[in-house]
Amino acid sequence: MAEREPEDEALFEGHGNGIAKDKDQGFSDTIMVNYDKALKYLGGFGPWQKRVYLLVCLPAVFNAFQTMGIVFIAAEPDFSCRQPDVNFTGLNATDAEIRNITVPWEKKGDEWKQSQCSRYSYNFTASDLETTYQDFVSRYPVANRTKIQCDQGFVYDTSQFENTVVTQWDVVCDKKWQVNMIQSVWMAGLMVGSFFGGHAADIWGRKPVLLALMAVMYLFGMASAFSPNFTVLTAFRFIMACAGMIIFEIPFVIGAEMVSPEKRTLVGMIIMIYWAVGYVLLAGVAYLIRSWMWFQIAVTMPYLIGFAYYWVIPESPRWLISRNRQSEAKAIVEEGAKIAKVNLPDEVFHDDTPLTTKEEEGGSDRALYTFVDLFRTPNLRKWTINLFFNWAVNSMVYYGISLNAAAFHGNLYLNFAISGFVEIPAYLISIYILDKFGRRCSLSSLMVVGGVACIVAFFIPKHLFWLTTTLAMIGKFCITATFAIVYIFTAEIYPTVIRQIGLGMGAMMARVGGIIAPFIDLLGVYWTPLPYVIFGGTSIAAGLLALLLPETKGIALPATIEDGENFGKKDGIVDEEKETAGL
Repeated sequence: MAEREPEDEALFEGHGNGIAKDKDQGFSDTIMVNYDKALKYLGGFGPWQKRVYLLVCLPAVFNAFQTMGIVFIAAEPDFSCRQPDVNFTGLNATDAEIRNITVPWEKKGDEWKQSQCSRYSYNFTASDLETTYQDFVSRYPVANRTKIQCDQGFVYDTSQFENTVVTQWDVVCDKKWQVNMIQSVWMAGLMVGSFFGGHAADIWGRKPVLLALMAVMYLFGMASAFSPNFTVLTAFRFIMACAGMIIFEIPFVIGAEMVSPEKRTLVGMIIMIYWAVGYVLLAGVAYLIRSWMWFQIAVTMPYLIGFAYYWVIPESPRWLISRNRQSEAKAIVEEGAKIAKVNLPDEVFHDDTPLTTKEEEGGSDRALYTFVDLFRTPNLRKWTINLFFNWAVNSMVYYGISLNAAAFHGNLYLNFAISGFVEIPAYLISIYILDKFGRRCSLSSLMVVGGVACIVAFFIPKHLFWLTTTLAMIGKFCITATFAIVYIFTAEIYPTVIRQIGLGMGAMMARVGGIIAPFIDLLGVYWTPLPYVIFGGTSIAAGLLALLLPETKGIALPATIEDGENFGKKDGIVDEEKETAGL
């Protein structure tokens, strides 16, 4: 059967077709879908894939709303202690003078500022207020004033926000830690979601898990808008984060599994651009809606699109094939052919290709995979450790740079939009870099350049602030690009049966990096450059270690654990198979 030999070569390389590699076994009389051969007719990123992927990426916009929305929901406007109902008009004092005798001064760093969390308490009579300001100050000098914590509540500046969770529940001063906690809890939720969500999507499928979690995000997003207190809000956001992490990852995996190898870079960056667009649009939503409750409702409503996904988004054909659900995969591929207006030949749906022993024995009840399989074989084990380190460093450096960056001056909403917009060119340029230089070199070089910029920026003389800013932007640009690259790299290295698990566990390690970043910032009290040295040093180390990963540019996705273990090896085995086939 000489006409079959090119096909056998493709199968041997592990394209995830659910087709056997052993020529000596008998032929199956059941349908076996060759998805890679179908792509020759459907197109690497044809009309069908574009329609599906551009729709399935929409939740990335909504996730940006929820993740970054905390900037506005928990914003802290200017505030001060609410003063007792005392009429100071008899003193004929200005507003500044009245504040001077009611609000203490405190030194913060090198500056003296009036306290936001304490006030002066006086034991005076009505006659004390029937005098001049100077007489009052002479009678009650600072040494004779009693400084107490705000006991009458707070007065908030409403010029920027109508209200936030901070103003609603007075989460300031000794309660300010709760705002940091809700952000840490969100990161913890992302980490938990990465772990369990990846397993769920690999076990039950990409589509059902995506739909279920979008429903969860909608329900708890709406419920959080009506939270009775800050603790309940924190709990709801933890659940939302668990769902949100995998809602972002599943479209990414669906895209990687639906397109041809040369198009995976493009689809990988598309979802990142969706995220950046959501980042930018969020500034407009926040500008128009200044009340946190209505803002939360507005950014949650889009998840209702998930109900329409039931009819318009198909399951990943590669996942169905990996579970030996061949008839369902065939129906989806045929529907794709109708949309692409192409005819698929019978050879796409093999019914006489030999089954491997694993497929014959497994069928629809084949063994379920867990995160342990990421470490079960030597090559996958060392690649997993390497990738996990890169995930953690990427997140740690990204959040570390953000936490150390000087606050922008000017309009909050405009600055927020610019901060999101600057990520778009990083993703777009990454498309060219990945296709030109491959995954491994791109990840390595950008991590190293970003790390060097991170370290050098801190040692630039203060009068060259423009150079410091330039280097900081180079560092942010590089780390933004590598975040996208590591997503693509991870999805391409792991085989289909554990791809979602690997991506989920990698994202979980990223959350670990994000959680520890603030603690590294605290090390600056011992030596000011230390945080930057750590961020830059770990980035350089991760970049050098990335050179040990296999290049995946243009290589078909592995399907089984065996394919994954052999992934990246020189073509010796394939060449041997070709010789056996007489090619």
